[in-house]
Amino acid sequence: MEKTERSFTGGLQFSTRDLAVAGIFGALCIVLAVTPLGMIPVPNVSAAATTLHIPAIIAAIVSGPIVGAVVGLVLGITSWYYYSAIFLNFMGGNLLFALVAAFLPRILIGVLAYYAFRPLRKRPAIAAGVAALVGTLTNSIGVLGLLLLLGTADAATMIPVVLINVPFEIILSIVVTIPVVAALRAAWGTQIAGTRD
Repeated sequence: MEKTERSFTGGLQFSTRDLAVAGIFGALCIVLAVTPLGMIPVPNVSAAATTLHIPAIIAAIVSGPIVGAVVGLVLGITSWYYYSAIFLNFMGGNLLFALVAAFLPRILIGVLAYYAFRPLRKRPAIAAGVAALVGTLTNSIGVLGLLLLLGTADAATMIPVVLINVPFEIILSIVVTIPVVAALRAAWGTQIAGTRD
């Protein structure tokens, strides 16, 4: 039955369910971006810790790294829409570098989270927690690292962001990801991409 539901798009194979997961979790990224749930206030230069990356982590575990990358791309587009001026400012007006910082880490969130989950899939709660950790670090350290390497941000500005935002985002991501993945595993069983042998 699964094979008959699959379609080919540009050489990549997606099931109808995979497309639905990408759509639902991509929409969730947008909802988080336009509500207070997506940006939790914190006392540093960033002014907020994010939860926007969590849908990409969960989508990747559920439907694989390509779906996770697609949801991460939606996150990148959403971030660019709302924060392009900030990225351009930190990149000294360099559009290419600003786009790399805004998009590359976000696209990689789901990809790296999926491959962190896979080796530990026999212990799903631990696997989901590790995937949440890896996905969050990919987002936080990826964006901040690129701002430091390619842009005008200095370490003194970024240290408070790392010390406050990153631990908070990791904890929040783990607390959300583990039960959501457990619930989806209970509902979908072997259809969860990350758990397949």
